[in-house]
Amino acid sequence: MAANALVVGATGLVGSALLRALRARGLAAAGTSRRGAAAGDHLPLDITDAVGAESVLAQVRPEWVFAPAADPYVDGCEREPERTRRVNVEGTALLARLCRGRGARMVFYSSDYVFDGAKGVYDENDPVRPINEYGRQKADAERAVLGENPANLVVRTSGVYGWQTEPKNFVMQVVSRLRAGQTMKVAVDARYNPTYADDLAALSADLALSDAAGIYHVAGSERLARYDFAVLAARAFALDESLLVRARAADFPSAAPRPRESSLSTRKLRARLGREPLGASEGLRAMKAAEPAR
Repeated sequence: MAANALVVGATGLVGSALLRALRARGLAAAGTSRRGAAAGDHLPLDITDAVGAESVLAQVRPEWVFAPAADPYVDGCEREPERTRRVNVEGTALLARLCRGRGARMVFYSSDYVFDGAKGVYDENDPVRPINEYGRQKADAERAVLGENPANLVVRTSGVYGWQTEPKNFVMQVVSRLRAGQTMKVAVDARYNPTYADDLAALSADLALSDAAGIYHVAGSERLARYDFAVLAARAFALDESLLVRARAADFPSAAPRPRESSLSTRKLRARLGREPLGASEGLRAMKAAEPAR
């Protein structure tokens, strides 16, 4: 079942969007899931399993391997660094090594959390200074992926949102809470670039097809406080924004510290592809238009 591309972690928010984007561009794209056949037609794959990963690559023979698969829970990484590092760093490094052995290039999805938030807006040349374990794992995985093959692509993104089976991402949490008539506290002093998953998938697919290599920031074109973004989400879905309660980042105790502002500059991306990522209002409108039937 040779394919142009393999999406590792195809049942997740970014992975499922990638499959749609790649197939829309006329590519044969296969997907993997830890649950395998239980997740539809996806191949079973645990990226910490060298034998299993080699078998999937031999079966699919992809030119590109897109790897959004990760353990993305920031506090979980802080509490269980050894367990999560096996997936986020060792599994990623294993996949990069196997890709090099088969002549496939890899697209790895990293995070704005590789930065400490002190500067505010970061470009690709800024030194990484993570302040939590999740950021350290992403920074180490970036080095492993590019160390195996400088022609690989590292995509750093931020605050990804879109439709999921479970309301895990920020916009789905806002919509779920407000539709239920519940209040929701949101920080006014934490800023970032909210990124619509389908736009992230389209842009990163086009970067790969343009033979881009190295590190690119692929994130929404607007820097917003989380509260301001929540207000935009409430308006996009015609919900009661008065249920949103202003709060400070310090009001949300967590195991892992978060950068106060980890906004990403996308100038390099715009120069490469000649277009701007979607802004928050555009992304929310696209998400509303794609809402599954309830």
